[in-house]
Amino acid sequence: MTKEDYEEKSKDIPNSEKKIPEYKLPKDIKMKYVPTPTYKLVLYNNPPGTPELHIQRQFKFDRQMNGTGITSPNMDIMVYPVVSYYAINQCTAGDLFMIPLDQSLSYLDRVKRANIVKRISTPILSTDKDIMEKYIFRTLTPIDFSADGSKLITKEKIGNINDGIWQTNLWVYDFNTKQAKNLSEIRDAIKFYWKNSKNLVLDEKRWDIYPLGFDADNPERIIVSAYGYTSTTPKFLGNWSIDCNGEQTQLLSLFDAKANVRINGLKLTQAGLVEPAILLSDEKKQDKLIQKTRKQEKKALNKATKTKKKALKTKLKTMQKEENKTVREYNGHKNINGPTGAE
Repeated sequence: MTKEDYEEKSKDIPNSEKKIPEYKLPKDIKMKYVPTPTYKLVLYNNPPGTPELHIQRQFKFDRQMNGTGITSPNMDIMVYPVVSYYAINQCTAGDLFMIPLDQSLSYLDRVKRANIVKRISTPILSTDKDIMEKYIFRTLTPIDFSADGSKLITKEKIGNINDGIWQTNLWVYDFNTKQAKNLSEIRDAIKFYWKNSKNLVLDEKRWDIYPLGFDADNPERIIVSAYGYTSTTPKFLGNWSIDCNGEQTQLLSLFDAKANVRINGLKLTQAGLVEPAILLSDEKKQDKLIQKTRKQEKKALNKATKTKKKALKTKLKTMQKEENKTVREYNGHKNINGPTGAE
């Protein structure tokens, strides 16, 4: 192998050009199928503000975990979080990746066939990657898409594994400008209101915000709830809204925690199990399909073998004719140039 050949074969292949292996028929056509789950698409942010990362103990051994993906209402992209664990200081960091969906498939198949191999290599949003401070965790959790799919709300949780959550930051990512903005103004507005109305300094207390989603009445505004933890029962600090540019904050209610939120994004969930009768029917169909495929393969192989044999016979006949012609020409040439009768 030359240097040029090696470089050609070893060059990196873009994710968009990578091929995911297709399912191959099993060799044992008498195999028995275990109960097969069925899937469906459901609303992701339902109830509003509930999406969370469920980190299991195995995460510390695997060192990385993929969270639940959220699909845009246009069904053209999927976004999912990745949490990375750094054992040296027992801290975590988060990233948010995007996967383009195959537009040629049905909505359900687009999500089922989404694969991290096809993801855009650069994350659309990342937490601070400083891992020098021990026990710090930073995670990203997508909340919801806007109605037109152009924006994505994400919450960033920062805390200490021994002390709990310190604060939640509200982020909005714009897919048109490919820019993310930390809407820190919402936290500043809440602190300002309670300092001026009740002389309550929230920085001296434990409190946090909970992003709920996009306002159903104004799709350019995001609604969040705020709660204080000064006792065993959380204290409601009001529902607030902020525009996607962080330029205007409004107090919606200090008494009613319910909010008029529009849910846009979708996720894949298991709907149930295929009934045994259907599995049996599918198994029979699968057996027939495999038998038919193998017959076609055998027929094609026999045809190819016959074609090769026929081509070989034809070639041998041609070679025999050429050999006979050569012998005749040689004998004729020998008779002409050989000894004469006079000699």
